[in-house]
Amino acid sequence: MTDSTAGPRALATLTDIRVFDYLCQAPATRTQIAAELGISKPTASQAISRLQENGLAVAIERANEPKRGRVPEHYALDSSSGHLLALCLQAEYLQVRATDLSGKTLVDRLYPLTAHTSATEVEQMAAREVARVAGELKSPLLAGAVSQSAPVLREGNPRVRPTPIFPSSGANLAGAFPGGIEVLLDNDVNWMAVAEAGQSNQSLMMLYIGSGLGAGLVIDGQLHRGKHGTAGELETQLIGDSNLREALGAAGMFQTRVLWEKLADKRNWPAFFAPLSQVLSNLIGFVDPERVVAIGPGLTPEMCLDLERELNQKLLEPVQIQLSTLGTDAAARGALAGARELALDHLWENYRVR
Repeated sequence: MTDSTAGPRALATLTDIRVFDYLCQAPATRTQIAAELGISKPTASQAISRLQENGLAVAIERANEPKRGRVPEHYALDSSSGHLLALCLQAEYLQVRATDLSGKTLVDRLYPLTAHTSATEVEQMAAREVARVAGELKSPLLAGAVSQSAPVLREGNPRVRPTPIFPSSGANLAGAFPGGIEVLLDNDVNWMAVAEAGQSNQSLMMLYIGSGLGAGLVIDGQLHRGKHGTAGELETQLIGDSNLREALGAAGMFQTRVLWEKLADKRNWPAFFAPLSQVLSNLIGFVDPERVVAIGPGLTPEMCLDLERELNQKLLEPVQIQLSTLGTDAAARGALAGARELALDHLWENYRVR
């Protein structure tokens, strides 16, 4: 690219990105695109043409469209341009979800796991699903993401440190993807935090209570993983001479594969909230997030309120603990958001503007 063409080509690409993002929301005509984006109709037409040449947009027919007179063409994202795939491993299930670049769900399946499901079995299941999705969708896999309910160490090649809570936690799910496909691997609570934060520039603490405990930290709109990828890890935080996992184990709260089975009995709440609030109060006091959001199976508004009361006895500035509305979607949504960002970075980096 010469100096004489770099400017115009860069501007054209920026326009095409805006038009592409608009089509990801809904099909539209050239006139609608021009009006909504504040660009001229010729500029909108040129952008559509370039997106079509690059296999990203396609003209479609609209059902029930009046046929009298000239019918304006509608354009939409070309779903054959590729898909994104997330594998999400929890103690209770393996989730497989694929979307197109607009975020439209194309595949979404849950496979229940037992306390005896091994890491090898999960790896085999994941590999079969990656191949199955490719056969079903018949479009290129653009990027993948893996969410695992275990710490993900980031020094060197990211890898999972298995948790004692369930035997399949250390499964190598990133290895289920074909060679040459870039795959993002992260802890499930980090992906949940990404999904909850969205496009916000706020600071957020995502608290997970379920198969185990964890926290995801978004600071000024950016996920904070820490040098080793363990920022927000709660179970190893010290309370006196023991860590939180040991303190909860001594109270009988970690003698189960699924922590929330114990929390279904309100009589267990005091033994759970007392040590947890000690760890959380230090973390909240240090990070000072604008929002604290809790998520996890079996978590209720009443439970959040009780933990909030316990916490606010220890904090100088009171906090409110919100219950997330994302449910089991959270990790997959966050992972696919990461995969989409990765795929679009590659797409626009190699985009052809003639």
